[in-house]
Amino acid sequence: MSFFYRAPKRRSVFPAAHRLLVFPGAMLPRSRVAHWILMVAGIAVVLVAAGFLALHFAGRVLKPHVLEALGPESEIGDVRVGFTGIVISDLRVKAPKGWPTDSTLKAGTMTIVPDLRKLVSRQIFISTVRIENGYISAVRPKEGGGLKIVPSMLGEKHKQKAEETGRTGEIRTVELENCRIDLYDATIAGHKRLRVESVHGAVDNIRIPRIAGRSEVDLTGAIAGKVHRGTMHVTGWVDVAGKSSDLKTRVRNVDLALFEPYLIQKTKAGIDEGTFDLDLDSVTRKNEVKAHGRISVNSLKLKEGEGALGGFKSLPERAVIGALSDDSGKIELEFELKGDLDNPAFSLSQGLGLKTATALLKAFGLGFEALIRAFYVLVSGLGSAFG
Repeated sequence: MSFFYRAPKRRSVFPAAHRLLVFPGAMLPRSRVAHWILMVAGIAVVLVAAGFLALHFAGRVLKPHVLEALGPESEIGDVRVGFTGIVISDLRVKAPKGWPTDSTLKAGTMTIVPDLRKLVSRQIFISTVRIENGYISAVRPKEGGGLKIVPSMLGEKHKQKAEETGRTGEIRTVELENCRIDLYDATIAGHKRLRVESVHGAVDNIRIPRIAGRSEVDLTGAIAGKVHRGTMHVTGWVDVAGKSSDLKTRVRNVDLALFEPYLIQKTKAGIDEGTFDLDLDSVTRKNEVKAHGRISVNSLKLKEGEGALGGFKSLPERAVIGALSDDSGKIELEFELKGDLDNPAFSLSQGLGLKTATALLKAFGLGFEALIRAFYVLVSGLGSAFG
């Protein structure tokens, strides 16, 4: 007779483990897990749908205020209220009489996203305004002063009207994508247009309509010449209502020929070649500016004047340029701007020798003062304009 020993089956400490799923924090049957997942998914769908509906409702509430702000001078290809905000296509604001272009503002697409957290407030709160393929034309009048930009929207009458209605608001962020700015400066004879293209960046914390308080600025753009494509970067903050700002400007590898009217005032010889870099740190408080910086002019060469004696006529200027330049053909000057915001006084902070040489160069009709001041006016004006 044979005997076989059969070991007893081990019983699992987890009864019916084959019928259970291990789930974080619990042991649930498959049917209950499926039910729980469906419930969570349903809640998520309801919340997402509610969010989209709230955005849609906020957009419908905001739409008439946006159209009113744009004013009767504006033309709009299409405006629709989507589930994420208001989308305006082919926007154009017509220019007033005497403006050098037919439009003060254009935007291929402008998307406005309301802030749902403050939807029930009487004020208008906007989370994001995104402007794609935008255009702004800015004008500096012949009598001088700051830039004039979108007068129909930024004029004093428009601000007063908005305040009378009690409509104020905040915009958290304005995002710019592939925008273009044209500056027309009537204070400089012979100036046609300065263009800053491919503008990207953002302006944060904007209060409307007075644009009070600090708005953070971080913008980059390109200045394209015939030979070089320079860059421009502006960071800092602007308080438009308080006429105060703290801005840092960095300009690199820009063709001097683009700014010939600013550099050459008396001599008939133009600029043949050369580029410049500019570092400008400006602090403005209650319309009074105190700025300092450095300009580096690289490989400046003048064109020869007309006629048989044209080359000889430009010899004094060439001699002074040679005296100012180092061995690599670079001219470096440190400067200061002080005084009224719209027309600050310019002075060099170099030694006596460089001051004398630049004064002599200015006597011949060549100088850098107007160029530096033009960039200051451009930067301070556009910082306010984007607000």
